[in-house]
Parts: sequence; C-alpha cells; structure tokens
Amino acid sequence: MRLKPLHPISVFVMVVAVNGMGAAQAENLEQTQQLLSTRECRNCDLSDVSLVYNDLSRVNLQGADLQNANLSHVDLSGANLSGADLRGATLFNADLSDADLSNANLDRADLRQAYLVDADFEEASLDDALLQGAIGLPDTVASLQFLYDMGLAEADRGNFEEAYRYYTRILELRPDEPTVYLARSLARYHVADVGGAIADANQAEALFTASGDVEGQLMAAGLSQRIIDQQEAIAEGPSAGRPNFLNLLESIVPFVFQFAF
Repeated sequence: MRLKPLHPISVFVMVVAVNGMGAAQAENLEQTQQLLSTRECRNCDLSDVSLVYNDLSRVNLQGADLQNANLSHVDLSGANLSGADLRGATLFNADLSDADLSNANLDRADLRQAYLVDADFEEASLDDALLQGAIGLPDTVASLQFLYDMGLAEADRGNFEEAYRYYTRILELRPDEPTVYLARSLARYHVADVGGAIADANQAEALFTASGDVEGQLMAAGLSQRIIDQQEAIAEGPSAGRPNFLNLLESIVPFVFQFAF
C-alpha cells in the first residue's frame, strides 16, 4: 500500500508538539503519526491533539478519545467516528459530511459552521454543543427550540436572511406555529421582501384566530396593516406622513422573544 504523504501543516503541528513533550505524551504522538500515515486509529488516545486543516476524509477513528482535540477546518467527510469521545473538541468549519458519528459524545463540542450534510448522529450526545451556522444539521439533532433561538439570535445581530432560513426550517417541520410566522414576517420585512412579510403576518393572524389567541391575532393584524401603510406612505413620497413602524416593533419583539416550544 502506498502511504499518502503528510500534509505540511501536519508535519509542523507534530514538530511543535514534540518540543517540550514529556514521556507520558509519547504514546499520544505515536498514535497521531499512526493516524496520519495509515488513516486508521481505532480506540486511540488523541485527546488534545491539533490537526487543523488536515485531510482526514474516510479515516477510521471508531471509539477514539478526541477530547479537546482541535479539528478546525479538518476534512472528516466519510470518517468513521462512531463511539468517539469528542467532548470539548473544536470542529469549527470542519467537513463532517457522510461521517458516522453514531453513539459519539459531542458534549460541549464546537461545531459552528461545520458541514454536516448526511452525517449520522444516531444516539449521539450533543449537550451544550455549539451549532451556530452549521450546515445540514439533521432534524434529529436540532430541536425546534434550538432553531428558533438561533433565528432570534441572528435577527438580533441584524442577519435577517439567516434568521429567515431558521424560521423557514421550523415551519417546514411545524407549519402551524403563528409566532414563527410573525417572527419570519419581521425578518422578511428587513430584507425588503414586503409581499412575503405581509403574507406571513396574515398567516400568523389566521392561526392566532383559529387558536383563540386574541393578543396574537391583533398583533399580527397590526403588523400586516402597518407594513401596508408604510409602503403606501413611501409610494406617496416625502410629503406623506409615515406611520410609526418602530412603536409596533417595540410591542411585537418581546412577544416573539418570549415564545417557547
């Protein structure tokens, strides 16, 4: 079998790691070298290793101890990480597409902006994991509350397009949540999707009405009408009076933030 040459960054990381290393860490280094040369290290102790920017696609790390490992920007597509201990590991912007993470422990792992399309998270633990911006997050991993909280956080940062995507995903799974339509209406208004904002406000009003929520019904109806008034005032030109849209927002935003699944 022809071994794949080590990535230059891998060599650099290993050299740095050797400097000042005690005898107790020698086995850890040997197992890191084993992984990089053979692409297989089942049940290895790779805790605290740094393998940033490496190509570890389709490696076998079944049952490996990767606690607090730095795997940022690593290509782990198709990797076998079943049963691996990834508690506290950094997987920022890592590619985990098609990876097997079944029964893995990812508590407190940093998976922000990771690519997770078709990854297997069956029976995996992700308590307190950071998942903001992760792409392809399976529905079994992302709860509706998590998606909603992420939408609110993105809206609070002024990233309304990303907020819209989170709200839309919720509504694909639960199309009868009026407060989510209300939140998405605000997001659409901020990205100049006026028609969509009015449609979402109207849908929220209908759902609130059906559930007997008078407060929500009046709030949604007010939002729809205020958007219409705002657009008519803009069309009439600078001389027209502008409805106070901010006053309405001040009443809607707390309502949206207080909602919980």
